[in-house]
Amino acid sequence: MLADIVLALTAGPLLAAGTAKAAAPADRIDWPLRSGPLRPPWGPRLTGAAETAAATAIVLVPGRTAAIVALLGYLALTAVALRLRGARCACFGVARLASVGRAHIGLNAGGALVAASALAAGPGSEPVARTAAGAVAAVVTLGAVLLADRRSRRDGDAACDRPITGVLMYLAEDCPSCRSLKQLLETVEPARREAVVMLPAVRGTPLPAPVAGLAVPCAVGVDDSGTPVCPPVEGIGAVKALVDGITVRNVRGTAGGEASRVA
Repeated sequence: MLADIVLALTAGPLLAAGTAKAAAPADRIDWPLRSGPLRPPWGPRLTGAAETAAATAIVLVPGRTAAIVALLGYLALTAVALRLRGARCACFGVARLASVGRAHIGLNAGGALVAASALAAGPGSEPVARTAAGAVAAVVTLGAVLLADRRSRRDGDAACDRPITGVLMYLAEDCPSCRSLKQLLETVEPARREAVVMLPAVRGTPLPAPVAGLAVPCAVGVDDSGTPVCPPVEGIGAVKALVDGITVRNVRGTAGGEASRVA
């Protein structure tokens, strides 16, 4: 029975993630995949359905087959996290979480390790025990996500001492993440796109204050006079979140002729 309980713990996060994607309106999810069969608007729905189906199989399918499903699922999620490192996390729908990074990779790899341990131990057929353990894991996961989302929103609201009316964004031509960010910004409403100013970053040349020391893509929120009002951020997800926080009042550029706006 212990192997069944351990195995069922891997179903909880999958169920929470799949349900969150299915429940959220597709246009509110900051989905990192912009092309291919998993592009919006169906990408979040299909991914959520696959996660929910995997969680159901882990709970209901007897024997080692369920452990194999869990192992393959978490290995796939680990690979995706590696591929999307730096992108905005949409793991749990609209929850505002950190950008995909080492924590996401480590947690998914940990899930694969738990599944491999259960596979080695040889789970039996204990649907009641699996259901109970999976439900507990789902509730704990949901609680952790809600807590992280609330903390992120609170910190984000408190980070800026004045409304953001523009964003100065630093991009490099040879930066794959920068190209992905440009594609992502095409989904932003025109008023906010008009308030984004792109500035070139030359590799090997230090960035100016206040983004000195950051990696591209990076950005800083400014007011109508071009004065920074927020701490600078880096990474696709953080920069996109900054753009989403623009107060649409005055969409005139803030950097004059030295930059180009997002088309």
